[in-house]
Amino acid sequence: MKDYEKQREEIRLCCKELLEEEKVDVVLGYTLGSLDDAQIPFFVRSVEETDRLEWGERCFQNLAPYLHGRTDRVGIVAKPCDVRAIVQFIMEGQLKREQIYIIGMDCPGMVDAEGGVRPGCDECRIHIPPLFDTHITDDRITETQEVQRETGHGAERFQREIDKCILCYSCRQACYGCYCKTCFVERGMPNWLPPEIDSGTKKTFHMGRAMHLAGRCVECGACEAACASGVNLRYMIKELTGFVEEVHGYQAGLDLDAKPPLVSYGDDDREIGFLGDDGA
Repeated sequence: MKDYEKQREEIRLCCKELLEEEKVDVVLGYTLGSLDDAQIPFFVRSVEETDRLEWGERCFQNLAPYLHGRTDRVGIVAKPCDVRAIVQFIMEGQLKREQIYIIGMDCPGMVDAEGGVRPGCDECRIHIPPLFDTHITDDRITETQEVQRETGHGAERFQREIDKCILCYSCRQACYGCYCKTCFVERGMPNWLPPEIDSGTKKTFHMGRAMHLAGRCVECGACEAACASGVNLRYMIKELTGFVEEVHGYQAGLDLDAKPPLVSYGDDDREIGFLGDDGA
């Protein structure tokens, strides 16, 4: 097990100063849970509570979704994938930059209860937070790493994964980017009548969700980690993420001043589709 004592003490000191100087109203970080030494989300509202803040290799949950809809001043202990989600929230008008104090954490990767690498961490390319107000470093990490894109997934694999899905929406609930009050798959349905759990509905949901995350996924792996049925359709979103990066040179959540390609238009945009790369 890796030693995170240095980072833990830096987090506590920083959070104490933020609360003492009233720079924030609350701090969002991690504390020890009751099961298997899990490190769970924790809201700190007093200086005394900062001693309960923890940091370690089980701080895998993306804390950014807890910020959605908040109007107070929040300090947040944020891994690179959390920070990327925060950047996207700001770009999409869901948060204001001035209300968030980011304690950016270098992250060498997180593990699950069995000590295995968490989904997303095994392929992570961003180990240093792209935006922060305070930066807490970790000498054990490298800047970036190249990850080979998966290719060649066909209809058979897609159907196998769809067959495992029970349409519980855990992936949607865990995803930072799924914050619509009413999901597209449920619009037009009476509240007392849930969507049918048939293959067509499941395909519509997963393909629609993947398209909604094109150019927005921060690769945190929360969707796959939350699935109780072992469904792995994150490869579809990864393909779209790689496509957007290849065609538009854009990676979600890395640059607060960048414009997401799917919500902007330029005369020099490449024409990709049925007509070929050059539109001819």
